Amino acid sequence: AVAEIVFLTTNKAQYDWIVEGDIKACFDEIDHTALMGRVRRRIGDKRVLNLVKAFLKAGILTQERQLRKTDAGAPQGAILSPLLSNVALSVLDDYIAHAPGGPSTSAHFRAKRRRQGLPNFRLVRYADDWCLMVAGDRDHAETLREEIAGVLSTVGLRLSEGKTLITHIDEGLDFLGWRIQRHLKKGTTDRRFVYTYPAKKSLANITMKVKALCGQTTNQDLADLLPGLNQALRGWCTYFQPGVSSRTFQYLRAFVWKHVWE
Repeated sequence: AVAEIVFLTTNKAQYDWIVEGDIKACFDEIDHTALMGRVRRRIGDKRVLNLVKAFLKAGILTQERQLRKTDAGAPQGAILSPLLSNVALSVLDDYIAHAPGGPSTSAHFRAKRRRQGLPNFRLVRYADDWCLMVAGDRDHAETLREEIAGVLSTVGLRLSEGKTLITHIDEGLDFLGWRIQRHLKKGTTDRRFVYTYPAKKSLANITMKVKALCGQTTNQDLADLLPGLNQALRGWCTYFQPGVSSRTFQYLRAFVWKHVWE
C-alpha cells in the first residue's frame, strides 16, 4: 500500500492531493442489515450466513459481566470482526472502482477528464486504513471526501471530521506507520522525490517499548533482557528497512545502548 502511494505520487498523472481517511469507531457502527446484504453477495451457503448473523446478534459482554444486545457494530477483538469490517468497507472499493475517473476509466478518458478540469483518483486501502489519491486540485479532493462520506453512510459508517484530512504530498502524510513526503533531493534545486521513513509516532512507540523492557526490573540480567528486546527491535527494523531509515536506526541504536547500560 505504501509503495502504491509512492508510485502514484511520482507518476506523471500527478496524484498530488490526498484524502487521508479516518473512520469514526469503525467496528462499533457497522449496520448489520447492510453488512449482511454485502455478505450474501459473496456467500450462498445459508449455514454460513446464519452463523455470521448469529455472531453479529450475540451481543457484547460488558465489564460488569452483563450481556448487552447490539443492532450495529462488530465486537472488537473477535475473530470475525476484521473480516466483516473489511466486507463493509468493500462498499468504498466498489464505488471508487466504477466511478468516472477511477481505476476502471481508460487512459484516453482520464486524459480527456484532465483537459476538462475534472479529477482522476485512486483508492489505496489496507483494512480500515485508506487514502484517496487525487489528480486534480484541493476542491476536487474536498468534493470527493463528501462523496465518500455518503457512500460509507450506506453501511452505517462515518468519517471522523477532525481526522479525515486533505493533504498535498509535499506536506506529507503518515500512513501505516510511515511518513510519506515529497522533498527536493539533497544537493539539487529542481529534482523532487517521494521519500518514505518511519513516522514520529512509530519511533515513539518503539522507544517506549524499549524503556518498558529495560525498566521492568532493576539489575536485570542481560540473558533475560536481550531476547525480548531483540524480538521487538528486529520486527520493527525489518518493517521499516525498505524506507529511508538509516538516521532513525542510528538514533534507535544509541537509544537502546543508553537504556540497556544505564
